[in-house]
Amino acid sequence: MKKYREIHQHQYHLLPPSLDELIDERHLVRVIDQFVSSLSSRIWDGVFAGGGAPSYHPQMMLKVILYAYSTKNFSCRQIARALRQDVTFMWLAGMQQPNFNTVNRFRSEYFRDILEHVFTELLDLLHRQGYVSFEDYFVDGTILEANAGRSSYVWGKNTKRYKAACTKRVKELFREIEALNIAEDEKYGDADLLERGERSAIPSEEIRAVASKLSDRMKGVSDKKRQRRLESKLKRLDKEVDQLEKYERQEQCLNGRNSYSKTDTDATFMRLKDNRLRGAYNLQVSSENQFVMNYSVSQNASDTAAYPDHLNRILQRGQKYLPDNYVGDSAYGSEENYHLLGKHNIGKYLKYNTFDPEQKKRQPKPPFHHDQFVYQEKEDVFQCPSGQPLTYQETIERTSKTGFVSQIRVYECSSCSACPHKFLCTKAKGNRQIHYNVKLEEYKREARINLQSEKGHRLRKRRGVEIETFWGDLKNNQAFKRFSLRGLEKVEHELGLLSVTYNLRKYARMLNKIQRGAKQLVRFLEKQFMGMIQKPNQLSDPIFV
Repeated sequence: MKKYREIHQHQYHLLPPSLDELIDERHLVRVIDQFVSSLSSRIWDGVFAGGGAPSYHPQMMLKVILYAYSTKNFSCRQIARALRQDVTFMWLAGMQQPNFNTVNRFRSEYFRDILEHVFTELLDLLHRQGYVSFEDYFVDGTILEANAGRSSYVWGKNTKRYKAACTKRVKELFREIEALNIAEDEKYGDADLLERGERSAIPSEEIRAVASKLSDRMKGVSDKKRQRRLESKLKRLDKEVDQLEKYERQEQCLNGRNSYSKTDTDATFMRLKDNRLRGAYNLQVSSENQFVMNYSVSQNASDTAAYPDHLNRILQRGQKYLPDNYVGDSAYGSEENYHLLGKHNIGKYLKYNTFDPEQKKRQPKPPFHHDQFVYQEKEDVFQCPSGQPLTYQETIERTSKTGFVSQIRVYECSSCSACPHKFLCTKAKGNRQIHYNVKLEEYKREARINLQSEKGHRLRKRRGVEIETFWGDLKNNQAFKRFSLRGLEKVEHELGLLSVTYNLRKYARMLNKIQRGAKQLVRFLEKQFMGMIQKPNQLSDPIFV
């Protein structure tokens, strides 16, 4: 009797086996193949304009890229290698072998316009089969590192300071040039540049125009010594203008942000979970029944500021994809976000920043905390703990980072100077003030009622399981902790690929569970039927009659 089986490394079969026979019927690759094949053929028409040699079919390339992201192959070189070595990739590609450059172009450029359609089709499929109902969405965000140099930062405050210093040096050069008296009867002709003030910005184009005039006039100067001094000043002026143009480009890249990376100008430097400062993006994802229902990418580290664009992405997709209720943690409870939910008749289950502390039994607040000031609606005054009224003074406007304007009512006490408790109440030199946002307080009362209701308790319990599942799978199971592409548009495209593949993997697991359950039920019924045949006297029991 042989101890080991024989190994045939050369031709073992008369005819080579079919690749289809080597792949299990319930394999994930078949689910991806079936889904992409079911997409409308019209979406492939716009991928290429036509002309030249025939290209790889975008349907095949999309299958390959989706399956690659499902199996943690995020590198184009790894995908190209798998197309030559992996049976599942060979089966998807029909034995075609595009190189890594081709894979990268399809991933980062050609599929940008059709990915949204693919994601929407997948949502429709999940809805038709009852996995999602567009009722309760759970939102959360995370900061993920960009594909950017770790020390390639440009800080907005430094740019502003350097530009101001450069402008000051330019004005000083103009004063020195003016003092040289280029012509006895005229100045250099643009003295208004000096009259703008030390802190006013001067566009580099205007400075170059003036420098060009000065250079032309310098040719007519007969005094060689004065001419050499002017040449020296103009050379320094050219260098300063070059620096000024650099800072102007930096301000254009910043576009209101506090920083950006030189290697990925769309990435903003943010604090990661481990407290490292890196160029990164703020990812926003909404889920239902642990399926991704919406995704977006923000350059702002604040989830509050990122949420309006996240909700707007659903509106662009279609009204039917809007949920009945939106659930989120305290990072999302702002006046603007509540206003947007109310505008579209969506249930407000977003926590505000003081909701959780309100639910916990803590030590009493200080006696002059702003919550201890009682608002009397009829008189429109706040009552101080010492009994003094704070009357209405004015209404001011406060603009958020997204441009949303809030109306803030200001109330002020008139007799704080004689109060013996002033040192406990306020550190201000004047009287104590209360800033009151009427609209926000109304939204908070509505959100508090919703969150404390029976339905609100259920939704709050589900939130962690619903949305954190995606982040745990992305960072731990898929080991995706840094983007492969650069630029906001490409990063959002890559997040879309990750969302589609996550939904497809979860959908495949659900199908496998259903198939296994059906097979177990069939086996159980077969055993019961065979048992009845072997014991025919049971057929006379009343239960079988």
